[in-house]
Amino acid sequence: MSRTPLVIIGAGGFGREVHDVVEAVNDDLGTHAGFDVIGFLDDTACTDDLVSDRGLSVLGPAHRLEDLPGDVQYVIGIGSGAVRRGIDVRASAGGRVAAQLVHPAAVLGRHRVTLAPGSIVCASAVITTNVRLGRHVHVNIGATVGHDAVLENYVTLNPNVSVSGGAVLGEAVSMGTGSSVLQYRRVGAGTTVGAGAVVARDLPADVVAVGVPARVREA
Repeated sequence: MSRTPLVIIGAGGFGREVHDVVEAVNDDLGTHAGFDVIGFLDDTACTDDLVSDRGLSVLGPAHRLEDLPGDVQYVIGIGSGAVRRGIDVRASAGGRVAAQLVHPAAVLGRHRVTLAPGSIVCASAVITTNVRLGRHVHVNIGATVGHDAVLENYVTLNPNVSVSGGAVLGEAVSMGTGSSVLQYRRVGAGTTVGAGAVVARDLPADVVAVGVPARVREA
């Protein structure tokens, strides 16, 4: 089985961490499976040595995805869920296939854990049982997702986030480093939860919430 050609959209810090995940996946699967990363796409004029040191280059801006051969899959290594949504809409309209990446040092339960295309699960993340992840969800280093939780499309869990059982995170929710959602709470679409905050009550859509317990920050 040959490796699947893959391009990473976003050459910044998380994009490079995504490349680390790909390398770990390849190491785990061996030489005849996994992914062959052909390069990065990024809208900035990136000539950073941090990219070239990996033996890769920036092939052009994100819209160049449509110019690549049809068998090239993609993942999005960009932190903003809204940006991921825009890229996904354009890529899907062009018939592009998004890959899924799960670091071999992540732990996924065996029963009804569903990952949609584009999902990225990093090292030391734990997803337990009966969990659903939407398109292009990021579960970062050390994050945990409990039983029966739902993470809608483009959700971002930054490092060491804890999502308790039965919680529902709406589309493009962003959870700051070390924040948590208590059991069966709901976070509305587009909401940002600050680092270290604890969601003890449901939060509406399109707000910023901070503190313990998390409260909506006034504009």
